[in-house]
Amino acid sequence: MPAQTQEQLAQFVQQMWGVLDQLSYFDLLGLSEGATVTEIRAAFYRISHDLHPDRYHRIDNRELRDRLETIYARMCEGYRVLTTPERSVAYLRVLAEGKKRLTTMDRDSRAPQNPEDTIKHEEARKFFRLGMISLGSKDWKGAVMNFNFAKSFEPNAAAIKQKLAEAQAGLPKPGGPGPR
Repeated sequence: MPAQTQEQLAQFVQQMWGVLDQLSYFDLLGLSEGATVTEIRAAFYRISHDLHPDRYHRIDNRELRDRLETIYARMCEGYRVLTTPERSVAYLRVLAEGKKRLTTMDRDSRAPQNPEDTIKHEEARKFFRLGMISLGSKDWKGAVMNFNFAKSFEPNAAAIKQKLAEAQAGLPKPGGPGPR
């Protein structure tokens, strides 16, 4: 959904906001339940290109920006769940029970915990998510910046410290040949 104007974006956000809790991860990404990981990735990257909150940081309407960030975060959540085999299996199980989201309580205790779930402060979680997106695209500077922002809200969070160290390790060494 390429939003060309703020009015179109506002209309899209209002429509999605009203039904967000009624949509499965598949619905959010515009996919059928039988979608492959390749199809899931393609759908997510297409949506990410069009709806990433950084594209709309100049919008004055704070409520619109906050809602867009929430919608985008839910799409990211869906992407992470559907592309992780253990979580995907658990999600299909809870989806069959009528639930639209996979919560920590729904996950099998043997499944690895989502590091974001350990972060309590809302702003720290937001910047952690942005850092993870930057980390995934090997934008080391962006990842370091976002993880540092997250750390400023929750300085003792182990997940933030770990991912910050990972991002810093990707930065080019001064006088070195460039990024690793």
